[in-house]
Order: sequence, then structure tokens, then C-alpha cells
Amino acid sequence: MWFVGKSELLSLIERHCLDEVMPAFSDHRTVRKNATIYRPEDLSEHVYLLKTGSVRLFRLTEDGQEITLSFIKAGMLFGDGDVLNEANYSHHAQTLAPSMICYIRKADFKQLLARYDVINQFVLSSHYQRWQEAQQLIENLSLHDVRKRLTNILAMFANQIGIEFDYLGTGDAVLIDLSIPQDKLAEFIGTSRESVNRHFNDLKAEGLTAIHERKIVLTPLFVAKFLRRKIVSGQAVLSTSFTARPVNGQVVKAPLARV
Repeated sequence: MWFVGKSELLSLIERHCLDEVMPAFSDHRTVRKNATIYRPEDLSEHVYLLKTGSVRLFRLTEDGQEITLSFIKAGMLFGDGDVLNEANYSHHAQTLAPSMICYIRKADFKQLLARYDVINQFVLSSHYQRWQEAQQLIENLSLHDVRKRLTNILAMFANQIGIEFDYLGTGDAVLIDLSIPQDKLAEFIGTSRESVNRHFNDLKAEGLTAIHERKIVLTPLFVAKFLRRKIVSGQAVLSTSFTARPVNGQVVKAPLARV
């Protein structure tokens, strides 16, 4: 039950309904870093709820290039669009860090959607969030030079897995709380490792980035230049909220089963 308070989806459900819905969320698995959760040839038999860690969704082009579609953070669903519409998954899902994932069976997920309006709202919001992010990532690849693509992907990581960091006595920096090798950054933005290394060194020389224990630090100068919202102390940076729409200022809670 500890996960209820950490999951936006489950926190929207009335406590007296939790006993009814929790069996669908009972299959929890620990997954190592860089593990494949599913690929396009796999049958779409589960929806996934990320409890801890980070996951990347991507597609492969005909020449083998990886096109990132979305980065999944803790509390988010993924795989749900294919479960509802396709026999197989349409993309790859891979962990970026050791992760804890809740596996929800297709039949259970469809039953939840049929019984709880708030879960429908959450799924629609999740789809919209991932669609927006995919558009941003595609635009980043197609319209910008390497330096701009690099700063954009760093800002996106800050908004998803960034935490406040004390940099040179200030609390205005952001630590990207995931060790990301430069070859992975190169894959994410469609360039070579050498190009990422050169531009990243330029950013460090300009005082925009630093490294702390193999993790990237976005300095106060970077935050002021590229991030629009200041983070809340001790919490991750969130650029946009996609919670279910409140009604009259109140948080929407799931009703009992539909009649």
C-alpha cells in the first residue's frame, strides 16, 4: 500500500475502492538497467505502471537508428495505447536505470477502464503527455543543430528526473538523477559520441553544466537560461502537470463501479 501515495493514478482512487482495484496492481517486478521490457514483435498483453526508476520508449528506423518517443518517469503508465488498440506493441521499451514496474494484465486494465471514469481521464492525460513529448523530441531531431538538441534533451531530463542540487553554495542548480553515458546521449539526439563530447565540453566551459558523481549538473546559469520553472525543494522538476482535471477546485476521485 506504500505505493498508493506515490502513484498519481492510485492516489486519485477513493480509499474504499482500493481493495477492489489493488489486485490488478499486485504483480511487481524488479528490472535491471538497460533491460528490454517489450519490443514490437511482442504481444500486447500488459500495461505497465512505473513505480521507481526510468524507462525510454523508442522506435527503430530501417537503418537501425533509435528514435526516442518518450521518457517515462515514476508514476506513469506505458504500453496502454497498444493494449487498447493493437495485438502487438508498436515500439520498444527499455529501462534507463534499475526499475520497479507494476505489470497490469490486459483484461484487468480494460475492466478498470470500464468501471472507473477517473482512470479513463488519467489514461487520456498520459496519452496527451506522451504525444506532446514525442512531438518535441521529433522536432528536436529534425529542426535544430546538435548544441540545441543537447540543451533541449538536458532540459527534458531536468523536467522529468531532476532534483534540486546545492551548487557552489546555491540551491538553484539541478542534478539529473541518472547516470547517462555520452554514447546514450548521442543516441537520444541522433549524433555521434564525439559530437556530444565536444558540445558538452563547451557547455561546461561556459559554466552551464558540471559533473557530480558521474551525473550531470545543470548550473544556475543553465536553469535561468533554459528552464522555465524553479523546482520545489527536494522534489523533481515538473514542467507541466497532467493530473486529472479538478472539478470546482477539488481533486477528482474515482466513483464506485458504474451501474
